[in-house]
Amino acid sequence: MKVNSSYKDIWSISYPIILGSLATTVLNITNTAFLARVGEVELGAMAIAGVFYFVLVMIGIALGTGAQILISRRAGEGDTNEIGKLFDHTFLLLSGVAIIMFLFSVLIAPDFFSLLLKSPNVLKACNDYIGIRSYGILITLVSITFRSFFIGISHTRIITYSAIIMMVANVILDYLLIFGKYGFPEMGIKGAAWASVIAEFIAFAYLFLYSLVKHEFHHFRLFRFTELTHSRFSSIFHLSSPVILQNTLSMGAWFLFFVFIERMGEHELAISNIIRATYMILMTPIWGYASATNSMVSNLIGQGKIEEVKQLVKRIINLSLITSGLLFAITFISPQWLLRITTSDQVLIADSMGTYYIIIGAMLLFSVSVILLSAVSGSGNTKSAMVIEFFNILVYMIYVYFCAIVINASIEVVWFSEIIYWVLMGVFSAMYLKFSKWKPVEI
Repeated sequence: MKVNSSYKDIWSISYPIILGSLATTVLNITNTAFLARVGEVELGAMAIAGVFYFVLVMIGIALGTGAQILISRRAGEGDTNEIGKLFDHTFLLLSGVAIIMFLFSVLIAPDFFSLLLKSPNVLKACNDYIGIRSYGILITLVSITFRSFFIGISHTRIITYSAIIMMVANVILDYLLIFGKYGFPEMGIKGAAWASVIAEFIAFAYLFLYSLVKHEFHHFRLFRFTELTHSRFSSIFHLSSPVILQNTLSMGAWFLFFVFIERMGEHELAISNIIRATYMILMTPIWGYASATNSMVSNLIGQGKIEEVKQLVKRIINLSLITSGLLFAITFISPQWLLRITTSDQVLIADSMGTYYIIIGAMLLFSVSVILLSAVSGSGNTKSAMVIEFFNILVYMIYVYFCAIVINASIEVVWFSEIIYWVLMGVFSAMYLKFSKWKPVEI
């Protein structure tokens, strides 16, 4: 369970997370690709309702990040007994949060959408989607416990397997339920929602059974729920609370971004969903490196190898840049191939090209900036990471609102906000790591 800063260790931990994240991304891309064949209204509605869903899920992911950092620290210290107790506490905590988020989504979302959206067609499609998709919150948030555990102990391959199972199930169910194939009802956007919920449940069942059956995890004493203490719940929440605010701000801004674009028109919203899907494909490998950064930084600190942290971060950035550079080169060989994955509409593809080149540039900046921010969080300084995020979001939202609503700029100008966001993120994270004389936080 102890790691070092070698490229071999970085890659062995990162690549299963990357593959797992890729499978999850394919799930979202599949929904987008199928709904693009249904209509622009459904395509745009899924962008808004999907981001709203992930705003709620990101609260659970934030709690999971705090638990992951704690588990990684205990893994570095070799305290397996405490890891099992942290798992149980996280499982209970996320189960409670899942119920709250589900009720919030079911009871609040329809009124919330009606206040923000201008198009009645988009509003109806959003409500159709989120009314079903909300059930996935109950599954997804609890599943985050397993992700935190497996990444925390550097046993990341299982995440890949579960994500691939979810991806395959979702592709099949999307085809059957959206278009009504082989005797299934033609459900359109509702079919996409049901496909995702069922696929997530199948992946959760796999993770749950794997954790129970595999003998190698028995010494962690998972699911015993003994020695439940307020101090452990408090430790998880204390470390996670800045990340909760950070993720809520980030995804909330992303949600408002699409709300502002919806006011520009249904066509602009459809373009933005195509771009969003493409952007997520390009970002997927880098998120894997970022997650590994969180875990490995905390693990090294747990081992007392604080002097290796900066070397580790530099090496992860090198791998991240190489990966994004390869993607950059591939996309310029055939600029439209990624867009064709999500839509066959030649007008949408042509109108998306200017924005597409902007996100290519943003991706290169992202590949450095998110690693630096993850290093700040992984050290236990989640409050500092939150402050950096808050400032970035403030600048980001002012820019987007001014361009989309005040001056009604082109869609390309609005999406340029991504470049501004990642430049600021990288600069302030680097300044913190270099000049603040930071020290790891005891957790």
